[in-house]
Amino acid sequence: MNYGYFSACDDDQIDAKKEIEAYAKKQNLRLEMCIEDEHPNKIHWEKRQLLDLITTTTKKGDAIVTYGAGNIARSTLQLLEVFEALEEKGLTLHFVKYNEVFTPEKTTNTLEFLQLVQYIEGDFVAKRTTDALARRRAAGLPLGRPKGRKNKSRKLDKHKAEIKKYLSLNISKASIAKLVGCHAQTLYNYLDDKNLLSEDDKAEA
Repeated sequence: MNYGYFSACDDDQIDAKKEIEAYAKKQNLRLEMCIEDEHPNKIHWEKRQLLDLITTTTKKGDAIVTYGAGNIARSTLQLLEVFEALEEKGLTLHFVKYNEVFTPEKTTNTLEFLQLVQYIEGDFVAKRTTDALARRRAAGLPLGRPKGRKNKSRKLDKHKAEIKKYLSLNISKASIAKLVGCHAQTLYNYLDDKNLLSEDDKAEA
C-alpha cells in the first residue's frame, strides 16, 4: 500500500498534498490515504503521527510519499533516524521535491545512500542559511561576522552529532567532509581534537 504524508514545514508556499497526489499519479502509485500531521516538523518525528505511520499503519513493502525532507525532519541527524526506522520496517520513502526514492536496499549501497543524504543535506543547509539571513535583515542587523570577532566554537561543533552518526554508518571520512562542507584535513583535525578517531585512523592521518 502507498501513503501520502506531510506536516507543517518551511515550504509554506507549497501545496504539499497536491504535489504528492500529482507525483503519485505520475508514478502510478495509488494512495490509500494522505496524512496531514497535526504537529509541525519542529516537533521530533517520534512525537508526531509519522511514528505511528511507520511503526503501526504500514507493513513491509509499503511506500510513503512526502514532499520534501522538511516534512519528515528538521535536521539530517533526525532524517537518518527515520531512515533507520524505514529500513527496519522494510518501507520505501518517495521525495517529490527531489524526485528521489529511499529504499531499504539503498543503505547497503553506500554510494547511492551517500548521494541521497548529501543532496538532502544541501537542501537543509540552503534553507538554514536563507532563514538566518532573513532574520538578520528583519532585525536590521548587518550580515556577516563583525570585524575582529573570532568563533567561540569550532566550525564543526554544530555537526558533531551528524558526524558521529556518519561514522557509525561506516561512511568514509572524505565523504563525511563533503557532507558537512569542509576540507578532509579539517575533518581529520576535528576528529582528532575530539578523540573521535580510532587508532587506525590516526595512523592513516
